[in-house]
Amino acid sequence: MSERSIVKEDFLERVKNILGSRFTVDPRVLKVYSKDFWPLLTLKESRGGELAMPLAVAWPKTVEEVTSLIKLCNEFKIPFTPFGGGSGVTGAAPCRDCLVIDVRAMNRIIELNEEDMYVTVESGIMIKELEEYLNSRGYTIRHIPQSFPEAVVGGLIATMSTGEYSTKYGGIEDILLDVEVVTADGGFIPLREKIVPRTSTGPNIKMLMLGSEGQLGIITKATLKIFKIPRYISRNGYVFNSFEEALAAAREIMLLGLQPAVLRIYDKDEAALRFNEDKDLAILIIEEWSKALLEAKESELRMVMKKRGALEIGDECVDSWLKKRFDVINDVVKLVVPLGLWFDTVETAATWSILPKVYREFKREVKMIKGVNSILAHASHFYSTGACIYFTIVFEAEEEVYWRVWEKAMDTLIKNGATISHHHGIGLLRKKWLERELGETLKYLKKIKQLFDPNNISNPGKFME
Repeated sequence: MSERSIVKEDFLERVKNILGSRFTVDPRVLKVYSKDFWPLLTLKESRGGELAMPLAVAWPKTVEEVTSLIKLCNEFKIPFTPFGGGSGVTGAAPCRDCLVIDVRAMNRIIELNEEDMYVTVESGIMIKELEEYLNSRGYTIRHIPQSFPEAVVGGLIATMSTGEYSTKYGGIEDILLDVEVVTADGGFIPLREKIVPRTSTGPNIKMLMLGSEGQLGIITKATLKIFKIPRYISRNGYVFNSFEEALAAAREIMLLGLQPAVLRIYDKDEAALRFNEDKDLAILIIEEWSKALLEAKESELRMVMKKRGALEIGDECVDSWLKKRFDVINDVVKLVVPLGLWFDTVETAATWSILPKVYREFKREVKMIKGVNSILAHASHFYSTGACIYFTIVFEAEEEVYWRVWEKAMDTLIKNGATISHHHGIGLLRKKWLERELGETLKYLKKIKQLFDPNNISNPGKFME
C-alpha cells in the first residue's frame, strides 16, 4: 500500500471516530455525489465518461462535527466540498478525491421571530420545507428558484441565488440577514447575538459567503427575512408585437415603481413551445396586502401594456406556468433526447440601453454555430436598471458542440456589456471567462481565498484559484 493510501485510510478512520456510521465510501453513493445538475456531466455520463469521484461522503448533524471534519481535512491536507441539494448547473459541486460534507442532516428551524420578521435555520434545510413551514403560519420567504424542490438554504446563499418572485422581493442577497460559517481553516464565525436591520460597522465579511460556492468554508446557519403572505393576488397574460416592445413595457413598469411579484416575458420561440402561442408573451402576477393597492397597480399596469400595444389574454397562461414551472427541465429532456439533441441554459443580465441588443446578438451569433438546433429566450428578474435574459440552447448531443456554444455565448455577452451569469454562478463551467468580466477584482478574490483557506482544500479547482 502506498504512503498516500495509508494516509487516506488513517483519515477515514478519524472521520469514523467523529461521525460513527454517518459516512460512507460505498462506490454507488460516491457516484451520486460525483456530479450536480450540470448538463455537460449528464451528457458525459450517458456516454460512459469518467466523473470526479469523491473519497467519501459525510453527514454531520452539528456545527461541532463540521468544525472537527474541516480541522481534520486541514491536518491531512484532504480537500472537502460542501453539498446540499446538488441542484447547481455549473459544476460547482464535483470534487475529485475529496470529502463531501453533505449538510442536509443539519435542517433544524432554530427561531421564528414573528415580531421582528425573520427566521433562523440550519443551512441544510430545504427551501421547500422552510417555505411550507412558514406558509402554515401565515408567512413566506418568497424565494422560489426553479430548483425549489431540491435546493437547500446554504446552497442558495453560496450560489447567489435568485427566485421567480425576485422583482418584488429581491434575490437571496436582499433576504439574507446573517450567516454562521465554519471557515476553510477550521475557524468559526457565529451569528450575531442580536439581528439588526442594517449596520455600518466596517465591511461585512460574512457577506463574502454570497456566491462563494464553497471555496471559503461551509455555511452552517442563516437568518432570513420573512414576509406576511399577501392577501390579494392578480394574474394576467399579454401578447406583444415584439420582444423589444415587451422589454420597453417592463422598463416603464419598473420606473413607475409598480414592481409586480412576477413578470416573465417569453420570445415567440419559447412562447410557442411552452404556451402554444405564436407571439411574444408576458405573464404577470401582482400581489399585495391591500386590495386598494392591488387594484391601483392593476390599473396602472394595464395602461402601460395598452400603451405598448399589448393585447390582454387572461390568466390561463399564468396558471399553466404555475402548474409546470418546476417540470421545465424534465420536459426539455423528454423533447430533445429522442432527437439526438441536448441543451443548456445561459442566464445573463444587462442594463436597459443594451438589453435588446444583447438578446438579438446572442440569438444571431449562437444560432450560426454548426450543430445548434434552436434558441429560446425569456426575460425575468427585473430591476430599475435592467433585467435578466435566460436563454435555452438546443444542439447536437456532442461535447465539441457544447463547448463551441459556450465559447460563442460567453464571448458575445462580454463583448456586448452583459454579465456572464445572473444567478447560476461560476463553477467549473464559467471559470475561464471570469477574469474577462472581473479584471483586477479576481486577484483580490484569490487573496481572500488564501486567507480563509491557506491549504487550498475548500472546494479546490474552482474560480478563486
